[in-house]
Amino acid sequence: MNIRIAQSKFNFILDQYKISVDGRLKYKARSKLFAVYPQINIYNIDKRKIISVEKRSNDINDLDFFIRFNNRSYCTIYTNNLISYSIKNSKGSINFYEQDKNLIGVFLNQEQIGLINKNKKVVLGSDIYDVLLNPECVDPILVMGFIIAYDCQYKNNRDSLVFYDQGNLLIDPIIKIDPNWKLE
Repeated sequence: MNIRIAQSKFNFILDQYKISVDGRLKYKARSKLFAVYPQINIYNIDKRKIISVEKRSNDINDLDFFIRFNNRSYCTIYTNNLISYSIKNSKGSINFYEQDKNLIGVFLNQEQIGLINKNKKVVLGSDIYDVLLNPECVDPILVMGFIIAYDCQYKNNRDSLVFYDQGNLLIDPIIKIDPNWKLE
């Protein structure tokens, strides 16, 4: 499954995203205007809310978000350390490991199930994330929620006209990914 999350340009007040799955627009996301902590809702094309991605605290260092579903259940995105994040669900632990440059490996129980690649040249505040994911291993909406939270917390350069995001150039990844990973 190929997923593209593209942040809208000129997003000075609200964060807005278009989410395409296998080349077709499937979801839209928009931040809530008057929220104490950041909250971004993801809607399907029929404008029905699927999930809400909500910041739990004002800690600027940690990725500390809820992914809240319409049936009132939720899961938590949390920081393991500066370059590793997790979501726990019924299938196990979904882990996200930052790599050098702008790559993030997606793992389920320590097996690579996906790859996230963020654009380097950000024009008018428009971040773009391209995701290759095995949808049989994990619900893609969880990965979309993670990316929205990650962008909101660490990568949101909405006030920049042009920004070059070289990513992490000096880190030693906790778990190295296969950068040529493909769906089987």
